[in-house]
Amino acid sequence: MSVDILKISKDAIEASKKYDDVINASIGMFYDEDKTIGGMPIVFQAIRRLPDEKVLPYPAVDGGKAFKENVISWVLGKYEKDIREKMYINACATPGGSGAIASTFSVYGKPNEYLFVSDIRWQYERFADRAKMNLFEHKLFKGDQFDMESFKSRLVELCQIQKRVIVVVNDPCHNPTGFTLSESEFKTLIDILNEQVNNDIIFLYDVAYLDFSHESDNRIKMTYLPLLKKHVFTVLAFSGSKTFGAYGLRLGAAIGLSIDEAKVKDFHSRYVNEARGSWSATPTVSIELLNHFSLPENKKDFLIGLDHINTLVQKRSASFIKQAKEIGLKTHPFRSGFYTVVLTPNPDEDYLKLQEHHIYAVPMNGGIRLALCSLAMHEIDGLPVKIKTILNL
Repeated sequence: MSVDILKISKDAIEASKKYDDVINASIGMFYDEDKTIGGMPIVFQAIRRLPDEKVLPYPAVDGGKAFKENVISWVLGKYEKDIREKMYINACATPGGSGAIASTFSVYGKPNEYLFVSDIRWQYERFADRAKMNLFEHKLFKGDQFDMESFKSRLVELCQIQKRVIVVVNDPCHNPTGFTLSESEFKTLIDILNEQVNNDIIFLYDVAYLDFSHESDNRIKMTYLPLLKKHVFTVLAFSGSKTFGAYGLRLGAAIGLSIDEAKVKDFHSRYVNEARGSWSATPTVSIELLNHFSLPENKKDFLIGLDHINTLVQKRSASFIKQAKEIGLKTHPFRSGFYTVVLTPNPDEDYLKLQEHHIYAVPMNGGIRLALCSLAMHEIDGLPVKIKTILNL
């Protein structure tokens, strides 16, 4: 995924001014069936109604006490009290989930060392380049399941090379495949991290799509975090930009958790310093947006809108996957989320072939990523057949 996704999307927008049949499946933004971006008028209304003093002034660099408490509560959900009783927790506001990821690499990484990532992934290499770090890969899949054997063996191998290891896990609704770890898979992953007692493990748990998972309980896996031993420090990368459909507002947070209080204090001071020395502060309007919807009377209505989006995204995904299976168009294992990947041997050539037919998607290692979240149901109907025909798969 070394291409510029935003440029592909812009090209699609320009093409749509000339052609009526453009399908823009390039970028992970939700569009409603009428092509309204974000899908939640209640969010737009809340932004417009914020008073000047909650929009214009500088915020606290870490987001402030209210924001930190609210974002921790939002991410941990009903398990917050139990987790707080077992772990120390703090947070720092960041410009989107991307800010949480970039600051984690900067704070805990060292130039020329390795990051532990899956072979199929979002663009973590861009952040690694900025931190002057390299990538050390494990295989994501073994058949239709998470390749736990590769995860363990490769992690052990890397732990023999360097003392501190940043382990990146994108879950639920993995970008770009739509895969989600089961509860038992996540527990096994926790056990593997605990086994590396001679290393300092930074567990970067990228939960950008947490609120879009179709698990029966999309926060139950958080309850396994207190099982992590002292040598493992957890950073949750939260993307409020995704949750609220306010992509350009750059709302996010890095949440640090550990059974070691000193590590959490160190986390907070390091991230505040990183923020002040790079982006300075997250936009005040973003911070206040999350604070607004953290109020029970506001959150209730927001969750109704979120459920509408989730239902529609899953309906779109189910339709595409069903059509693909019926014609033998292969994809990576999909469970829920914004994306799926059509497997193709020549992604760098094939995405350009699709563009010639006004279908805009993103090339990546082993296939073409489609952002189903942005497509209306009528655009998905027949799309697998078009792709299979154009690419001769």
